[in-house]
Amino acid sequence: MNNTKYTLLQLNTARNCLRLLIRNYKIKEIYMPYYICPALRNAVFKEDCKIKYYHIDKNFRPERLSDKNVFILYPNYFGVCDDIVDEFESEYKNLIVDNAHSFYSSPKGLASFNSLRKFFPFLKSGAFLYSRDDVLNNLPNDDYLYEFIPFTYEEFCKNENRLDNEDIKNISPAVSEKYSFINLEEEQKNRMGNFNFYHSKLEKSNCLNLNNKNIIAPFCYPYLAKSQYEADELVKKLKSKGINIFRYWNNLPDSYEEKIFYTNLVALPLYKIAENL
Repeated sequence: MNNTKYTLLQLNTARNCLRLLIRNYKIKEIYMPYYICPALRNAVFKEDCKIKYYHIDKNFRPERLSDKNVFILYPNYFGVCDDIVDEFESEYKNLIVDNAHSFYSSPKGLASFNSLRKFFPFLKSGAFLYSRDDVLNNLPNDDYLYEFIPFTYEEFCKNENRLDNEDIKNISPAVSEKYSFINLEEEQKNRMGNFNFYHSKLEKSNCLNLNNKNIIAPFCYPYLAKSQYEADELVKKLKSKGINIFRYWNNLPDSYEEKIFYTNLVALPLYKIAENL
């Protein structure tokens, strides 16, 4: 059990949580996986920090680094990697956990951060940063005003572009207020129920080894198909049921084993269930 006490900061974006950590700890070099959201790479570059890369296998397990004192970022992929985070925490004292896909996971490592909008799409910004040490914060508040915008792909892209250009700020008071009305326990229960439904239907054909007993209300149900054709057919079926599917992340050479996650992995959202798969 992790009894470490963490301080909490509420910022405008997950990527800016990472930027603030780099500033606070004066990080000049950080290890990151090849398979990661491009926004996080861009955030590191904005802070003039050097990136060294490591590979992961098809179950998101990272290769081990010989130097255990380095700063290392590990994403809790799709919210199903808490077991790996626990292992990594015991090995690397400067582990930073990206919990953007695992809002309900406990803080771990030197620091961790999550993302409100990944779990509550009607919130267009907001992230919580947990750190073992005090992080200097003389930041202005984000002035983003809450507005209800339908969650479409076009609006998603527009919002991503907006966030890419945001400075490091505290969370918008308007977003913070909307967040305070969310029934977190109910949201967690529904999300985990939908995950378990998909797992009961797809576990036998899923090429990922998912231990749902150690998963805490993840971002999605990640289904790794045996082929790109099978994945593409599943995406078509889901879209015909009104369920939009995002593919993560198309920025790796074909020779990298991680490329399979873009071609063969279908991230089934947990806000809506497709009954007949």
